[in-house]
Amino acid sequence: MIRLLIVITFCFYGCANTVSYYPQCNFPDSVLKQGGLLKKNFDPKENKKSIFVKNISCYEGKIKKLVSPIPFFLKREIYEKEGINIQKGNFRESRIKIIDNKFNKISKENLSKIKEESEILKSKLLSNFETSIINFPLHHPSAGVISSEFGVKRFINNIPRNPHLGLDIAAPIGTPIYAAESGLIVLARNFFYRGKNILIDHGFSLKTSYSHLNRMVVQEGDMVKRGEIIGYMGESGRVTGSHLHFEVIFIGEKLNPVFFLAKD
Repeated sequence: MIRLLIVITFCFYGCANTVSYYPQCNFPDSVLKQGGLLKKNFDPKENKKSIFVKNISCYEGKIKKLVSPIPFFLKREIYEKEGINIQKGNFRESRIKIIDNKFNKISKENLSKIKEESEILKSKLLSNFETSIINFPLHHPSAGVISSEFGVKRFINNIPRNPHLGLDIAAPIGTPIYAAESGLIVLARNFFYRGKNILIDHGFSLKTSYSHLNRMVVQEGDMVKRGEIIGYMGESGRVTGSHLHFEVIFIGEKLNPVFFLAKD
């Protein structure tokens, strides 16, 4: 009886000291730049109607954290009112001249297709895969040379286009593409602009996108593990050469992938 009491007492105190808090997150520390994020201790009394309108909460050990994306198109003054100074990005310009009508003119049929594909992508971005843990830094999606960084100001035939909100990695056709983290394949289709595109939901409102593939080896609904081959690099879609366009999307905002990948 005494021995049983000792065992129960030990288990009570031992288990109390090893309580697990879920979900566990391992987001990087705050990166106060366009395309970065805010991470701070969770305060239930705090008003989250301003800069924290988009946020998730999770734990680091026993400490509850609030994590919020810093969009590329941000209202800097809102952050300043909260006493947070967001560093202004210094993004280079990219000017390309294209004379091939295949790239300059889009048929009515393709315009309709583009609109339909945009709605499909929006719906997939709303997926909500549940997981209890996520790991950072992310696994590098492919080997190659960075050919275009996040935030580049793009001009085609001197006409301003949307900024480049991803990371381009150039390498020969057939270079393997890897899942940046474990998750659920919510999209694996051939689109007009993105070409053969894969979207992975990693949970915690985090998704990664892989565009312009030559071949995909996964299907929608598949579960993949971190570092698993999901396809091969190519030049599908509206591109002029073989590369991977890689995006990190957190609560619907495209963030700078460099902030989430392991440093070389």
